[in-house]
Amino acid sequence: MGTLERDASGAWSALRSVWSDMGWTSPVYSHGAFHHVAVLGSTGVVRVSFATDHEAQIARQSAALLAVGSAGLRTRIPKLLRTHTGDNWSAMACTVVEGAHMAGRPWHEVRDDFARILNDLQRAQLPTGLPPARSWCGGNSWPDVVERITADSGSRVWKAAQIVVREVLSLEEAGTPSLVHGDFGPHNILWDESGAPGLIDFDNACAADPAIDAAPLIGFYGAAKVGELLDAGVLARAKVYRASLPLQVAAAAALGADRKLQSHALSNFARRLKAGSLHNPAAT
Repeated sequence: MGTLERDASGAWSALRSVWSDMGWTSPVYSHGAFHHVAVLGSTGVVRVSFATDHEAQIARQSAALLAVGSAGLRTRIPKLLRTHTGDNWSAMACTVVEGAHMAGRPWHEVRDDFARILNDLQRAQLPTGLPPARSWCGGNSWPDVVERITADSGSRVWKAAQIVVREVLSLEEAGTPSLVHGDFGPHNILWDESGAPGLIDFDNACAADPAIDAAPLIGFYGAAKVGELLDAGVLARAKVYRASLPLQVAAAAALGADRKLQSHALSNFARRLKAGSLHNPAAT
């Protein structure tokens, strides 16, 4: 069973009691890859994790959001409100960033907004308390987790995964570390009525190579378009990081005992490997 298939009603009931001041009149429930989510109007956004490491997960994510809040970003971002741990789950609440997702907007409409936000992140004061890259999916143990979970995936996938991991580790000293969002893309940007973007979901925030934030954009728009925002060296590193993204998700899922998400992520890696599109979806 995946963590998102868990019945979250008990957690929501408990949170209605302990956070009764947050206004649970008309919650809108949804989920991300790792959390159940409730949007409480303009009062706040609550997320619940049922992962086996839920307490450490929420503690890490809330600490990252607190750190990012001290970076002096001009971009609108959420602020941490509170955390709570139940019997087999943990939760955090943050403020609402007004706006709507517009994932279908074409590149020419969002290009300048992406450029401004990436520049804002890179120029922000690097706050203390940010973890290193990939802390959310194992940190220093990420290579070992990847080796373990790909061992039964066939020699081609296993060997390709080892190569990708080595390529990522070889870039550890590349670039000047900056504030990195860690999951940058239109899925985590909300545009308000004035057209101003806001950035949400800092779960994977870290102090690392800014090319990491260009990697998910390649998956949405292709390397050629994303290359309009980057110099050649940063783009080359971003393509390496992009190849590793399914392995990062799979490792995080394995650590949280989410077998369904782990399998899905590894299937994505295998599919991209077969298609020759690990580094760039437009490569085929």
